[in-house]
Amino acid sequence: MTTHPSPTLSLVASYRAECARLGYAADEAQERVVARLEDLRQRLLAPTPRTGLLKELLSRKRARPTERGIYLWGGVGRGKTWLMDLFFHSLPFKNKQRSHFHRFMQAVHDELKKHPDESDPLERVADKIAARARVICFDELFVSDIADAMLLGTLFRALF
Repeated sequence: MTTHPSPTLSLVASYRAECARLGYAADEAQERVVARLEDLRQRLLAPTPRTGLLKELLSRKRARPTERGIYLWGGVGRGKTWLMDLFFHSLPFKNKQRSHFHRFMQAVHDELKKHPDESDPLERVADKIAARARVICFDELFVSDIADAMLLGTLFRALF
């Protein structure tokens, strides 16, 4: 079981500490991924530049560009879930979500069913997800259904 990394340590340091604790040999490919995840983590933790209230109210753009994230793929047992969990637990804020992708899509479908009379219920669902989570980590992202692929494309555009 992974311990929760210290938010004061870099992800690289947390990764190396976990490898030592668990008796794992550090893996060069994993270290490259961890470096990319640490870069994303630092961008997520960077303070938002302050703007004037009037400029903020008049601007339709977000104060900070949305981070689109990192997609990991590879063979079974390569450590993708472990690295994602290490990243997820290193984020010191609470508005984050970690979900198995299949369960996430079930929840999206359940939410859509709650708004049968709306012309674009997906926008409402996306707003609800965005209000809850600044970061979403998916495990086992796999789409085989064309309807889910279209739904997901629209949902991701609304979120990002």
